[in-house]
Order: sequence, then structure tokens, then C-alpha cells
Amino acid sequence: MGPLPLPELPPTTILLVEVGSTAHGTGIPGGEDYDQLGVVVEPPQLVLGLDPDGFRTVMQRTQPEGARSGPGDVDRTLYSLRRFLRLAASGNPSILMALWAPIDMATDEGRALQSLGAAFVGRHVIPRYRGYMQSQAEKLLGLRGGGHGKRGGGRREELIEAHGYDTKYAMHCARLGYQGIELVTTGGLRLPVQGEPADWLRAVRRGDVPFEEWWQRVLELDRQLEDLESDVRYRAGPDRERIDRWSIEVHRAIWEQLPS
Repeated sequence: MGPLPLPELPPTTILLVEVGSTAHGTGIPGGEDYDQLGVVVEPPQLVLGLDPDGFRTVMQRTQPEGARSGPGDVDRTLYSLRRFLRLAASGNPSILMALWAPIDMATDEGRALQSLGAAFVGRHVIPRYRGYMQSQAEKLLGLRGGGHGKRGGGRREELIEAHGYDTKYAMHCARLGYQGIELVTTGGLRLPVQGEPADWLRAVRRGDVPFEEWWQRVLELDRQLEDLESDVRYRAGPDRERIDRWSIEVHRAIWEQLPS
């Protein structure tokens, strides 16, 4: 069966960005699927009406549900703007990266959302980045998820057989450490990842880095993040007032453009 067509984007979509390994610059050329994240402004009836849930997060794929995506496949996730803002303000790493990710489609409001990125940054993101990184490390060590020492985590048996551990999962684990540090200390992310971290992460992905070297680097990244948690040179949390004000303005502007 060939790839399935993706549905049209909702008409109030304001931003669609590339996420995943290719956006980070850490993938193998020609060997990755294509991940997208979109942000949709809910129409007023879903915010102010009787529906208790509003716009539900939508996942769209060119592969049938349950089938693993491969090179050339597209995985797309659409969030309501309200949910996106809440997740970003909470420090969710997968959501935050969209604020600096390559744009596939954007309205003026979508570009303004990305320009708001610094408002979401603070030391509050560090426990989220550390938590994601530590969880992935424990799975690679076989301490979580029933791996029993297989050094897996991403269900990629071919990588475990070739390199002794799931090198793609390991790369993303260390990437979280690098990006958590960069986000807090600079107020943003550079995508794709730059410099020595990028070279080293790509080497991990290729299987050129021994497992023990990867593990020691992850421990050092975790230590640096722990130190940053109490570094008062950096803001403690997001600029909620600025985010709230912008969200209200954008919802009003989009709603005024909708047919009555």
C-alpha cells in the first residue's frame, strides 16, 4: 500500500513547522520520516460554546495507524493554539522547539507566535528537559519499559543489532540535554543544532560513538542542567502576562475574519 494522502489543513491554521530529526539536523540524509507540528486557532463555538473539550489534538499520517513511518513518510500533529500555549509555557520540549523550527506554512499570526518564543523561556523548563532525558536514558539502560538491558527504547532492533544500542533514541536523549542548556542560557534555540554538539550527535546517530562515551556525556549534561535550576541569573518562569495578552489579541483577530 502506498502513502495515504494527508487531509487539508483547517482554515484557521496559523503555523505549520518541521520538527523531528531533520529539523534538528541530526538525522541521516534520506533515512528519516518528516514530522510536522501545526497550530490551529479554535473557532469561537469551540471556546465559548457547550463543547467541553474544544479542538482536539489531531494526528495525521501517511502510514496507516500502527504502521511504522519510514523515509519519505509524513507524521503531522495539530494542536489548538490554547493547548499549544499551555504546553509551551509548561516547558514541554517537543512543543517548545516549534517556536524556533523551520516554517512550512505561516500566517502573520504564526510568525508572531514564533517571535514570542523568548516569553516561554525560564528555569522552569529544566525539570521537563531533565525528566525527558532521564526517562529516555533509563529505557536505554533497560531500567524502564521492559528492555531488560537491551539498550533499546525506540523499538529499533536493527540499530541495537548493528551498534549495540538504539543510536537514534540515544541521540535524541543527549540532544535534549544540549538544547535545555541552550534554551535557558540564551533564551532560544538554534535549529538545526550547531557546532560540536551537532557533529557529536550525528556521530551518535551513525553508531560511531561507543555506548559508554554516550553515557558519560549524558551524565555531564544532566549535571549542567541541575546546576542551572538554581542559577538566579535566569528568569524563573514564563512571561505569562505577555503570552495571555497575545493569545487574546490573536483569537479576537482571527474570529473577526471568520464568516458570520
